[in-house]
Amino acid sequence: MRFMKVNKPRRFEYKPRFYDPNKEELEQLKAKYGPIEGEKYKRRIDFRSAMKEKKKEKMAKPISILKMLLYAFIAIAMIYVLLTFVETWQ
Repeated sequence: MRFMKVNKPRRFEYKPRFYDPNKEELEQLKAKYGPIEGEKYKRRIDFRSAMKEKKKEKMAKPISILKMLLYAFIAIAMIYVLLTFVETWQ
């Protein structure tokens, strides 16, 4: 005889769902031609493609106005210091 019913904890069943077209294409090529012997070569290709994608993303982002103003202020300050220093040097 129980006074309180204790339920068992529910299980956490996470099934990730992610689609990677490059990986799917590679799996199809492996199935068609067999396993790739040089795994270092595969990593090199993945690294290069990842770097290209990252570069494209970085180039697509516009420079913020605040950054542009900061760069302009630094450039003007450097020019002012150089011109002042050159005048006092002679």
